[in-house]
Amino acid sequence: MLKTRLFTALLIGPLVLWAFYALADNYFALFILLLTVVGASEWARFAAWSSPARRILFTVIATATFSMLVYLHDAAINEIIIYLSLLWWFTCLILLRQFPFAKKHIMQNRMMKSIIGILLLAATLVSMTGLRENPAYGVPYVFYVLILIWVADSGAYFAGRALGKNKLMPNVSPGKTWEGVVGGLLSSFIVSLFALEILGITSSQSVLFILLSLLTVIFSVVGDLSESMFKRMVGIKDSGRLLPGHGGILDRIDSLMAAFPVFLSGLWLMEVLG
Repeated sequence: MLKTRLFTALLIGPLVLWAFYALADNYFALFILLLTVVGASEWARFAAWSSPARRILFTVIATATFSMLVYLHDAAINEIIIYLSLLWWFTCLILLRQFPFAKKHIMQNRMMKSIIGILLLAATLVSMTGLRENPAYGVPYVFYVLILIWVADSGAYFAGRALGKNKLMPNVSPGKTWEGVVGGLLSSFIVSLFALEILGITSSQSVLFILLSLLTVIFSVVGDLSESMFKRMVGIKDSGRLLPGHGGILDRIDSLMAAFPVFLSGLWLMEVLG
């Protein structure tokens, strides 16, 4: 399994990084559109649409929605989508504590899960493209979020393996521990310190930027837990089989689905605060 994971990472990783770095904005938007469409096809299982026809219909509706967002490229609409996704991530903090849900709980409703899936993937699309296209931020900030989450995940993994004793949310993800979360936050804190100089963050905003980075990491954990919650609701281990050894697209971007909207909205707040 480890060899398969490494082979897939070495094969796909450079291609993805190249796409994030080298593609023109319009082609980058199409690339992220493709990722979200594949993610939607996997989310159809989360929503418990059992028949192939209903899964295809869900994917078609999601594809049409994402394509319209790319075509319209409307800043006001995109902001609303991002803010709605933030509402979900804060609500998710409560829902994770309630899991597993009773049979009549609203989160057991297929339509509700479908709407949530389309919203979260749409927010991923518009926040990634919005951050990259913003001349004040661009590619360096996109890479910063990717590196921040990767380092946080790595720090959480090693800290959890070495010190993990206290389970974070065993009903949702038995492998995660509080020690792992602390390890991830400490790792990301170090990364944010280096980023201050590299990204040219002013001294007046350095504390806010570090706090935003830590908050982004915290919600990336919520994103990971959220996907685990949806998978447990339908009794599956992976969201898909597209990436051998890694599962599906959603298994790879679950943390980023929360991280990018939180980070971008945090940058907007920093702009307001000056």
